[in-house]
Amino acid sequence: MKATGDHSGEGGTEDINTLLERLGNQLSEPVMKSSARLIILISLAINRKLSFSDLMAITSLGKGSLSNHLDKLHENGLIGIKTVFRVNGPRISIEITEKGMEAFRDYSDLLKKIMAIE
Repeated sequence: MKATGDHSGEGGTEDINTLLERLGNQLSEPVMKSSARLIILISLAINRKLSFSDLMAITSLGKGSLSNHLDKLHENGLIGIKTVFRVNGPRISIEITEKGMEAFRDYSDLLKKIMAIE
């Protein structure tokens, strides 16, 4: 099977197995092995910026678990974490970085290609 639009036979666009291999390689990277981190990254790609409490609600993770996942994403340069001081106390703001958006786009593009298989 070839991806949609490939009518050139061998040497054309990537076949399904190549796409699946690329997806597997991307998901086997330590930072992407966790479904929680993937949901965090997708949520931030869509919203660009979320509060810690927003991410707790989206992921249903506890404070400690969410903090650990955010630390791993931050250590890999996929997100930025800032403490914003407000009248009602400090809030943690999490924002996706350009590197994080690139990782999301790569993941999203692979899924789109796989879904478009004839």
